[in-house]
Amino acid sequence: MSGFRQGVVRWFLTTKKTAPVPIVSGRNTADKIYEDILQRNCKGAFIVTSKTVRNRGMLDKLTENLAKNGIKAVFFSEIVPDPTIENVEKGLAVFRENGCDCVIAVGGGSVLDCAKVIALRAANPAVSVKMMSLYVVPCKKSAPIFAVPTTSGTGSEITFFSVITDAKRHKKLPLLSDRYLPEKIVFDSALLENVPQKPTVYAGLDALTHCVEAFISTNAKTFAEDLKSAPEVCREIFAQLPVVAKEPKNEDARLKMAEAAYKAGLNFRRTGVGLVHAIAHRLGETYHIPHGLACAAVLPRVLEKSLPEAQNRLKKLAVRSKTARTAEEFIGKIRALEKTLGIPEKFAEKDFPAMTKRILSEAATQGCPKRLSAKEIEEILIDLKAD
Repeated sequence: MSGFRQGVVRWFLTTKKTAPVPIVSGRNTADKIYEDILQRNCKGAFIVTSKTVRNRGMLDKLTENLAKNGIKAVFFSEIVPDPTIENVEKGLAVFRENGCDCVIAVGGGSVLDCAKVIALRAANPAVSVKMMSLYVVPCKKSAPIFAVPTTSGTGSEITFFSVITDAKRHKKLPLLSDRYLPEKIVFDSALLENVPQKPTVYAGLDALTHCVEAFISTNAKTFAEDLKSAPEVCREIFAQLPVVAKEPKNEDARLKMAEAAYKAGLNFRRTGVGLVHAIAHRLGETYHIPHGLACAAVLPRVLEKSLPEAQNRLKKLAVRSKTARTAEEFIGKIRALEKTLGIPEKFAEKDFPAMTKRILSEAATQGCPKRLSAKEIEEILIDLKAD
C-alpha cells in the first residue's frame, strides 16, 4: 500500500467513532427480522446465505413471516469461502432483477463480507469493487443490511472492513467503509448451534487473534476506547470456546461467544490487526488454509518474535483478563488452548518463503509492536512446515 493510501486509511479511521448498532440475542430471533423490514417499508428481501443453511430449512420460518407480511424473499446462496468480485457482481444482478431493496446476511465472514459489498454496490452502481478498494472513492449508504452471524469470529458484522478476492490476479482486495454497517445485528442460538466443530473453533481463534493484535498494536493509545472490552473478550473466549467445541448445543456458551466475537470486532475495527493476519492472509490465498486455522498457527509464533517490544501490553492483557501473570505465560496459555482444541502445529505446504515480500508489505500498514525482518518472518514460515 502506498504511503498516500496508508495515510488515507489512518485519517478515515481516526474520524470514525464506534457507532452503536442495535443487537438482538436469543433463540429464533432471526425469525422476527421481518418486523424491522416492515418499519423501513422495504418490499424485497435479498437473503444472502450458504447452501447448507438454505437447504436445511433453517430460514423457513423467516421466509414464511416475510411472505405473510407481503415481503418478497429472494435467496442467493452461491458464496465461495473467499468471496470473489464475480460473486459480488452475480449477487448484484440477482438483487436488481428481483427488485430487492434490503439485504439479510445469514452466515459466516465470507457471507457477511459478500453481502455488505453487494448492498454497497446496489446503492453505488457506478463504483466497482476495485474502485471501492482504493478507499478514496466516496459512496452513498448501502441498501439496508440485517446481519445474522452464524459463526463467532470474524467480526464482519460490525467492522468497517470486507475482503473480496480478485480471482484473476489471485489477490485479496480489502475494502474499508462505514457505509455498509448493518441496521441490526441478530445472534440466533438456533443457527449458531448448527455450526460444525472445526469452523466453530477456527472462528473463535480468529476472534482471539483480533483481540490480542488490537491490544498490543502501536495504535492502541489512539483508539483506547475501542479496547476497553478486550480483557473481557479474551477471558470469555478462553472460557467459552472449549465449551462450544465440546457442547455445540450449549446455548449460553454459543451466545457468549457470539458477543465476544462482536466485541473483538469493535476492538480491531479502528486499531487494526498486525503481522499474524498479514501471514494468515498469505496462507489463505496461496494454500486455501481456513483463515482462523492460519491465525491460530501463527499467533503464538508471532507473539514470541514480538517480545520484548510487546511485553508490557501483552502482560497487561494477560493480567486484566485473568488468564496469566506474564506475557510468556499468556503465550503458553494460547498454545495450551490450541492444543486442547486440536489445532495442528505444522502444515505440509512448502515454499513459504516466497510469500515474505507480500507479508512485509501488508504488515507495514499495521501497528505491529515490532517490525520483524524478512529473515524472522521466513523463520516463522519455515517453522510451520512439516518435516
